[in-house]
Amino acid sequence: MHRIGYLLTRLVAELFRLIPFPLLYGLSDGLAFLLRAVIRYRTKVVYDNLRRAFPEKTAAEIKQIARASYRNLTDVTLETLKSYTMPLAEIQRRCPVRNPELINQYLDRGQSVILAGSHYNNWEYTGISMPPAFHGTAVTAYKPISNPLIDKYVNSTRERTGMVMMSMESTFATIRQREREQQRSVYILLSDQSPSSRKSAHWVDFLGIDTASLPGPDVLARKFRLPVLYYHVRRLRRGFYEVEFSELCTDPETAAEREITQAYARCLESFIREQPANWLWSHKRWKMKPE
Repeated sequence: MHRIGYLLTRLVAELFRLIPFPLLYGLSDGLAFLLRAVIRYRTKVVYDNLRRAFPEKTAAEIKQIARASYRNLTDVTLETLKSYTMPLAEIQRRCPVRNPELINQYLDRGQSVILAGSHYNNWEYTGISMPPAFHGTAVTAYKPISNPLIDKYVNSTRERTGMVMMSMESTFATIRQREREQQRSVYILLSDQSPSSRKSAHWVDFLGIDTASLPGPDVLARKFRLPVLYYHVRRLRRGFYEVEFSELCTDPETAAEREITQAYARCLESFIREQPANWLWSHKRWKMKPE
């Protein structure tokens, strides 16, 4: 079964190689309508999340954001499928990195950094466009796909420009080993989803809600004395993005527990409020409740 799934994935990727972008976005519009209005994929989750995050908005405004969020979801999904066979130069043209010098000033001093991101706009394009801009190795944490053949194929497409993939379970051990060996690294962590463990969760104010958050960047930064920066993916127009970096915590040794997690939540919130439809609202972000 693993091999059948792998062959089907490769077939879909090759089919998407042939689809021009105007047709791709026509398919995305149709798929977004199908998911929202026919299949009703996680519509309750989407609307519940939006109402909690934006209690001041009218029903019409919530509906408008929800509709746009489904189009964002299908755009990113189909763009990702097409990216498996796209020329690297085309991906980099569609998602340039604007200020890599902010990262490189640390790497040039022999200092590794943590780069925190989120599921906002196309987070897969960035994994290909960012690594060549750094004066060190980009290492990103990911959740392995259950089919090992598909997992290996997808990761091979992500690694084309030098990205090193590490499973979420091996994140601590990988960073410890690389820091022992003094390998200049940019550790990329997407930290906007709900944690699986209440015991380790950091509770912070996010969109006005007491929210359980992944503690990874906070804990790792203070443990290994790594500055934390944020990368924002801005959609310029349909199919075109840019990546921009900003500093979250330049001195983790003096940071209190949860301080970096709160800074991350505040940064992400500012971008969500600016363009709310570009975040992944179908995730059950507030499934964990405060005790």
